[in-house]
Amino acid sequence: MRSCEAKTLISARKSTVWEIITDGGNYTVWDSGITHISGGLRNGATIRVRSRPGGNRTYRLRVRQIPGEAMTWTGRLALGLLKGVCTFTLTSHGEKTLLHVRQDFAGPLLGMLSKTLPDIEPAFAEYVNAVKKRSELLSRHEARMNASSGRTRDVSDVRSDPPSARDTLPWSRTFLPHDKRLPQPLRLQSDRSKSSGSM
Repeated sequence: MRSCEAKTLISARKSTVWEIITDGGNYTVWDSGITHISGGLRNGATIRVRSRPGGNRTYRLRVRQIPGEAMTWTGRLALGLLKGVCTFTLTSHGEKTLLHVRQDFAGPLLGMLSKTLPDIEPAFAEYVNAVKKRSELLSRHEARMNASSGRTRDVSDVRSDPPSARDTLPWSRTFLPHDKRLPQPLRLQSDRSKSSGSM
């Protein structure tokens, strides 16, 4: 058997990481190393994948999932002469998530074909680092959105009446002249000057 693996600790929840690694439609958007993927990343589905290490070769893989925990992509030659299984495992570590990706090759033809198999270990390291970057970016964005919505809900003295000229800041009159709720003395003054100049 031949194996390679990569792992990283991600500052994000398991659900966030799981959402990213099972979103096949976006695999080619971020730096996943996947150059083409068709089919849905769901339990029992079949996908067709091309990757940078594999070049133009397309791999037909069967997907198995334990939702939120683990996923496998399995490909094989006829009669089980060569089998490859890529396993994605998520483990919670407090508020963080350990992503572990492992590829195992086995079968009677492994010895003969091992030299033709691409070196995917560097690609795995790049993959887990890209998942980490994307997960932590999404996690920070979600935290900012939650904090923002929380502040809005906590405000109990929000005024519903339109602001008066005394309450309105000068910059709001300057940059928001389209807002009908704001007084616009500059526009009235300008209109008067035009009318007086025309007489």
